[in-house]
Amino acid sequence: MFNEKQKEFVDILLEEQEPVSNMAMQSRLKSSKRTIYNIANKVNDELIYHSIDPIYNKRGKGYYFTEEQKKQIYRQYLPGGAIGRTDRVSYLACWLLYPEKVIHLEDIIERLQVSRNSVFNDLKRVKDIYDLYNIRLEFDIKKGYTTLGTTMNFHSLLMNYLSQLLVNVEYYYIHFIDTSQTSLYFGRLYKISEELGHGEDERNLLVIACLASLMHDRQDEFSFSLMELKDLIETKEFALIDKYFQDFKVLERLYLTIYLLGSKASRTFAMEEDEDNIRLLQMAESMVEEFEQISMAGLLDRTQLINSLYMHFKLTLYYYKLSIHIANPLKKQVKENYPDLYEVVRTVCDKFREIAPFPISDGEIIYITMHFGGHLKQGPERFYRKVWVLVVCPSGIATSALLSREIESLYSNVTVVATMAADHIEEYEGNIDFIVSTVDISTQLPWVKVSTILTNDDKSRIASMMMLNFETYQVDERRMNGLFEVLEKYVPPHKMEQMKQDVYQYLNSGNAIVKIADHEEELRIYDVLGTGDILLLDESIDWKEAITRTSESLVQKKAVEERYIDSMISLVEKYGSYIVLQNRVAVAHGKPEEGANALGLSLLVNRTDILFEGEVTVRYLFVLSDPSAHEHFRLVRDIMLFARNRELLDVLGKAQLPEDVLREIINYMINEE
Repeated sequence: MFNEKQKEFVDILLEEQEPVSNMAMQSRLKSSKRTIYNIANKVNDELIYHSIDPIYNKRGKGYYFTEEQKKQIYRQYLPGGAIGRTDRVSYLACWLLYPEKVIHLEDIIERLQVSRNSVFNDLKRVKDIYDLYNIRLEFDIKKGYTTLGTTMNFHSLLMNYLSQLLVNVEYYYIHFIDTSQTSLYFGRLYKISEELGHGEDERNLLVIACLASLMHDRQDEFSFSLMELKDLIETKEFALIDKYFQDFKVLERLYLTIYLLGSKASRTFAMEEDEDNIRLLQMAESMVEEFEQISMAGLLDRTQLINSLYMHFKLTLYYYKLSIHIANPLKKQVKENYPDLYEVVRTVCDKFREIAPFPISDGEIIYITMHFGGHLKQGPERFYRKVWVLVVCPSGIATSALLSREIESLYSNVTVVATMAADHIEEYEGNIDFIVSTVDISTQLPWVKVSTILTNDDKSRIASMMMLNFETYQVDERRMNGLFEVLEKYVPPHKMEQMKQDVYQYLNSGNAIVKIADHEEELRIYDVLGTGDILLLDESIDWKEAITRTSESLVQKKAVEERYIDSMISLVEKYGSYIVLQNRVAVAHGKPEEGANALGLSLLVNRTDILFEGEVTVRYLFVLSDPSAHEHFRLVRDIMLFARNRELLDVLGKAQLPEDVLREIINYMINEE
């Protein structure tokens, strides 16, 4: 479609989110101004020929593509489907592990339809990924690109990056995967899933099927200890893999068993009771305590949370001992829907990296975030009549707990009676009002299908179900529960049941009757912190005086009472310098019930070190109050991002006025958005 320079020009615009000036393009393509104009004109001719709008050129800004143009170009570029930059790197990382023939640079350019420079950049990123898995990428004139590493590391990488790739790219567009074999293996795995009654996520099964296709009949080396073999062979999963995959080697079947087990975060193996278990339980307890101290959030079923984290850590350690990396398919959804909670949990996890008996990866942090999210206290009440809901969610303990909490937090009168796989629904018939399910189910009970992480559309469908059956209406001086009761006055009795089924079918087809609006924008640091809340000092003071003086503005405007200061000091005396984050930044807070009247924030910038216990020093101290114990999460996240930016802290340390501090914080936060 394009020559080399044109490809490079187009690649730059596809990858950039902002317009690229002619001067910047000259620098990146090492070409003259006139040449850039000529390239742009040639590209436009080609785009128009393919019925795609020409390049946009914003006056004073530069060249850019709209998102719709990018989609059209990707489709035209790649007959196999649109593969963006991130997907392209995942594609390349997987392809190079098991090449069917010698791969040279020209093969990659031809396959991915990108410029030479883009391929070089992609290969650099692939090497960075390989480093994380102890895989080495080598090049030889005759052999082309080759990879060196253990079988387990190859499989770990494939499980992770195939999972990411299949979010946006259909598997039959991935040229290095045998589609007929993959379809066959997926069918077998689906049968196994049905027999187990687990309702496995289909994408997880597809990833395992792709891996099975790639590893089958390869000369891979496998190794298991006797303990590991005993554990695996005794599972139902292995019995079914053994039944359906007779054409696979025994060791290949064992690995398929591991990946099938690993696709669910809730599954555990029998492990010998040893010091590891004690260590993991202590880590779970300490992590919950650390989370409570940093986040100021209230937790439901604290003991249950500790137990669920402990069981999750056992599973993680088991896979780590096998050198297995289990991808978290909900990484993107959790980060998008729970960015503030994720940031707090990430900060907590940073404190446990050195003592954890396994690496705390980003995917692991996502799982831990889901566990905490499933045990946060709920928000304000909305309805009054008690409603009993069954959750069908076969994706694991953390996912089920998070989904249940989300549903219960929508309406204070909703109680999730249980979470389970789809094969035990009938046990609850007559004891529930409706079902919320992440998979298709066959039942006469009212139900709605939702995503594992609730979207606004999912919440709209749940709200529609509530309105149909449970919201109280006043009609002709008679109280009626739900829209169906109202409609019964106007619909013949013999048609009422069919109408209900038709409405439920309408909801299960992805529609909604009630629309849930997007959440209001959460408050940021600059929304709460005023110039009167910023104190600049260059004095030698102790940490108690620092907390007291930083709190003065909050006391003056009655956001906190004097006893709130005592609460903050007593917590530091009890737990030590837990409030210190990094780069000499700390955030002090007390218990909401001990004098927090309103959401408030103040900041002390002291050019002289403030000494805490254990020789820990601070120069930037925030004081935070929140009577609700849940509004402040975005502020905590902002403070943690703030604490990581040394350049910003250096600037604030030299500020002369509170106005200067606030201006720098606003500029930083806006640029971060």
